[in-house]
Amino acid sequence: MTRNHAASIVAAIVVFYTGPCFAASAQPEDSIVAAAKTKEWKAIDIRPFQSAIHHAVMKFRGQKAPYEQYPPEKIIHIGENILAYQNSGGGWPKNIDWTRVFSPEELTPLPHGGAGKPAGDSTFDNDNTWTQIGYLAQVYEQSHLQRYADSALKGIDYILAEQRPSGGWRGSDVDAITFNDGVMAGVLRTIKAAGGDTQLYSFVDDTRRARAKAAYEKGIRCTLDCQIKVNGRLTAWCEQHDHGDLKPIWARTFEPPSITPDESVDVVRVLMTIDNPLPEVVRAVQAAVAWFDKVKIPGIRIEKVPAEPVEFQFHYSDYELVEVKDPNAPPIWARYYDLDTEKPIFCNRERKITSTFAELNRERRTGTAWYGYWPAKLLTKEYPRWQKRWAPNDNVLTKPGANLAR
Repeated sequence: MTRNHAASIVAAIVVFYTGPCFAASAQPEDSIVAAAKTKEWKAIDIRPFQSAIHHAVMKFRGQKAPYEQYPPEKIIHIGENILAYQNSGGGWPKNIDWTRVFSPEELTPLPHGGAGKPAGDSTFDNDNTWTQIGYLAQVYEQSHLQRYADSALKGIDYILAEQRPSGGWRGSDVDAITFNDGVMAGVLRTIKAAGGDTQLYSFVDDTRRARAKAAYEKGIRCTLDCQIKVNGRLTAWCEQHDHGDLKPIWARTFEPPSITPDESVDVVRVLMTIDNPLPEVVRAVQAAVAWFDKVKIPGIRIEKVPAEPVEFQFHYSDYELVEVKDPNAPPIWARYYDLDTEKPIFCNRERKITSTFAELNRERRTGTAWYGYWPAKLLTKEYPRWQKRWAPNDNVLTKPGANLAR
């Protein structure tokens, strides 16, 4: 056998493909990706990108995308969008529709396209960066194309580099420990998985795994220390907390220091994933659940009614939202509660705090979810399961007024 013949056989073995996974190849990477795009793949859930897609299309009429979008099974196409927009530091810009069918001209100037033009500042805001990491890990799990694992690893490195001495991570609006927009909860879930012995993150090396475990523990400590007390009683969390004294602070002009059920529900869910939780973790969950139950609002619902179309700076609205009394309505929660009175509060862009929804202007009424049912599933389904396992003799929903100070 000649040397050239042997080399040909080796090259053929290297580029051989069978089933859904690609082996390492001497082929140009672009041709491998092009081949992968022609294969059939199992759809990956794109719901984690819901916030990004919503913010990308909310400025369009009817808040609908005026462009073509990839279906969930086009995982290589979506994965390539994610790679194209990854910044050099490892993170991603927010509010991109990752399912959008971009033209080559739109993607070429981006970092992965080769020209090196920045794609925008990296951030964790609006369920960002950690969602791209999780998606890429799933693309790699199916395709075995190293480019997706490498990109996910760069994202993990970005998370680890961005943890502040407080143990928290910031969003894009203010340099503070940010529970808003899924920042703390999403990051903690991701580094817990990356630091654990999970199949999805099998490509993570031991050094990164150890760093991720340490960052997760520090983040959980920060989360517990941020839980707000009212008259010595633990409640829940604010959207943003100061890195120094851990107290609730202002973020954007309509986001006042307050106690917020929306983000706090996600925090509780993170704490509820801890196996064999320490007493302080159990106490934190119990206190938050008791608070959710305490501040629920009966007898009202929010109704969407047609209105004259208006294009605001950040969103389009052809409807109005009104508060309607309804004795048969299920319990609902306000977005913000006062730090002292624990009563609902609302806020215009001018930092004007009001006690009623009707006092908001239309731009704010339709631009932020001021009411929601965020804790409902937690209280009726998730907490009872957790409580039976980790606090079998202490159901706070049947013991109103329990003293949960720490």
